[in-house]
Amino acid sequence: MSYLMLDGVTYSYEDKKQIVQGITWKINKGEFHSLVGRSGCGKTTLLKIAAGLLQPDEGAVYLGNEKIVKPSLEIGYVFQAPTLLEWKSVMDNVLLPVSLKRKPTKEDCERASALLASMRLGDYQYHYPTELSGGQQSRVAIARALITNPSLLFLDEPFAALDALTREELQDDLLTLCQKNRMTVLFITHDISEAIYLSDRVAVMEEGNMIYDLEVNLPKPRTGEIKYGDSFNQLCLQVRHEMNGGRV
Repeated sequence: MSYLMLDGVTYSYEDKKQIVQGITWKINKGEFHSLVGRSGCGKTTLLKIAAGLLQPDEGAVYLGNEKIVKPSLEIGYVFQAPTLLEWKSVMDNVLLPVSLKRKPTKEDCERASALLASMRLGDYQYHYPTELSGGQQSRVAIARALITNPSLLFLDEPFAALDALTREELQDDLLTLCQKNRMTVLFITHDISEAIYLSDRVAVMEEGNMIYDLEVNLPKPRTGEIKYGDSFNQLCLQVRHEMNGGRV
C-alpha cells in the first residue's frame, strides 16, 4: 500500500491557468522519489500541496489513511534556501520546530546534537549561520527538518546553489540519513544526474502534468563511482530524452 498518495490533484493560482493538472502519484514507505522538470512546470507547487502548505482545487493528498489538509508533524520540509535565523545559534536553529510548540527537553537537545554530528557539524553547535559555509548551512537546514523525527521528508532543490563537490557530499549524507531513519522522501531538482543517483523512481513534470515515470534499478548503497557507469548514463539519457520532448 502506498504511504503518500496524490489523487487527481489540480491547482490554479487566482483562477488562472492550472499550475498542477490532475496528477496522481504514489510513493511507498521508505522509497526515495525525485521530480524533475523545467522552471515553472509546477514542481514546487506540487510539493507544497503534498506537504499540506497549499490545498488543491480538486483531488486530495493522503498520508497513510489520513487526508492531508494542513502541515503535519510527520512531514519535514527543506526549502531551496536554508532560511536560518542569523541571530540564533546552529543548535537553536535546529531546535526551532520544537521551540515553536514547547520548551525543548534534554532529549530534544541530545537529538539535535546527534543530528548535527551526523551532518558533520558536531563542532559547530554554538556557531551562528553567518559563520558557516553554504554547504554547512544546508546541513543545518536538513537537521532542523529531521528534529521532530518525521517519517516523510520533502526537499525543494536544497543543493542548487552549492559547488559540485559540496553537493556530492551532501547527496551521500542525505542518503545515509534516509537509510538510517528509514525515511520516505520526495525530492525536487533540476539536476538529472542528482535525481538518478538519489532515487528509487524519477518522474518528469511538464506544464503541470506528470509526463514520465522511471524506475531506477541501480544497486544500493549508492557510491560516486556508479555515476561513471553505462547503466547510470543510460538512465540519465532516458530522462533527458523525455524532458526534451523526445530529443536528446
